[in-house]
Amino acid sequence: MNRREILLLILFIPCAALIVLFGFDILPIGDAAMKKLLQDAVPRLAAGLYLLLVMLLKGFGAPFTAKFNPLHLLWSLPCFAVALVNFPFSALISGKAVIGRPDLLWLFLFKCLGAALLEEAFFRALLVPLLRGEKRRDLLAVLLSAALFGATHLFNLFSGNVGAVLLQVGYTFLLGCMFAVMLLYTGNAWLCVTVHFLFNFGGTIVTDLGSGVFQDEIFWILTACVGSLCGVYIVLTFLFMRKQKKPKEDGK
Repeated sequence: MNRREILLLILFIPCAALIVLFGFDILPIGDAAMKKLLQDAVPRLAAGLYLLLVMLLKGFGAPFTAKFNPLHLLWSLPCFAVALVNFPFSALISGKAVIGRPDLLWLFLFKCLGAALLEEAFFRALLVPLLRGEKRRDLLAVLLSAALFGATHLFNLFSGNVGAVLLQVGYTFLLGCMFAVMLLYTGNAWLCVTVHFLFNFGGTIVTDLGSGVFQDEIFWILTACVGSLCGVYIVLTFLFMRKQKKPKEDGK
C-alpha cells in the first residue's frame, strides 16, 4: 500500500463518520431548519470532497485540473443564463415569496456547493469520460450519464408527490445533457460545478430558507424561453463537435 492509498484510507474514516452522523436523524439540534440543512450539506460536501481527492490521486481528475480558458467561460454564458432564470427574482420582488432565515445563508451555500460538487464529480467528471471511452462515444456518454443523473431523483418518489418528481426527473435529464456537453466542449468540470451551484441556489433558496410561491408566471415564461434557446445552443454545439471530429476519424 503506497502513501496515496494510506492517505485515502485514513481520510475515509472521518468522511464516513460525517456522512453517518449527519445523514441520519440523530443530531440533538432544536432548530429544525438548521438541522435539515446540516443533514443535506455535510454528507454531500464530505462525499464530494473525498471523491474529488480519490479522482485526483488515482489519475482521473483531469476535468478538475484543466487550465481555465476565458473563451470557454464566454461559451458557457447560455448555460449560466439557465441557472440564473431559476432564481425567484419576480416572486421575491412581488412579495409572493420571502426569505425568512437569512442567518442560515452560509449553511445553505455549503449545501448547494456540496450537491453540485458531488454530482458533477461523479456524473460528469468521472462517468462521462468512462462512458465515452477510447472510441469517443460522445452521444452515448451524454445521454446515458444524463439518464442516470435523472434516474437518481426517482428516490424522491418516497416523498409522495409523483407529478413533481417526474417533472424533476425530466428537467434533471435535460440539465444532465447540458452539463455533459459543457464538460466535453470545455474539458473543465469547475464550470459545470459553478453553473450547477447557481441552479441549486436559485431553485431551493425559498424552500430552504423562506416560504411562499416562488415559481410564478414570469418564472415559467423565462424558464421556457431561456431553456429552449439554450437547448438549441447545446444541440448545435454538439453537432459542431461531431462535425469537427468526423474528418479526423475518416483520416485514420
